Amino acid sequence: MEEQKKTLSLIALILAIVGIVLCFTPLGIVGLVLAVVAFILAIVAKKKEGKNGMNKAAFIIALIGVILAIIVVVVFTLVLGMMGAAIMALA
Repeated sequence: MEEQKKTLSLIALILAIVGIVLCFTPLGIVGLVLAVVAFILAIVAKKKEGKNGMNKAAFIIALIGVILAIIVVVVFTLVLGMMGAAIMALA
């Protein structure tokens, strides 16, 4: 019965980890979406399941994932913009 109480926390933790992994790939925006979903699930799990270690870990990892994914997406966009400007300058 105790294990069923942690279902949302477990899902949030898995999504947070997958979100962090994906934010360093070309699918960075998918990582951002997963991290945001994990962040919201961690908040909902905290309210429904109470405070537990898995919930806290999911919350922290999801928060780090959101921040990292935003940084990666912004840097990737800037690099692509600079590459496009350099190509246009050469043409």
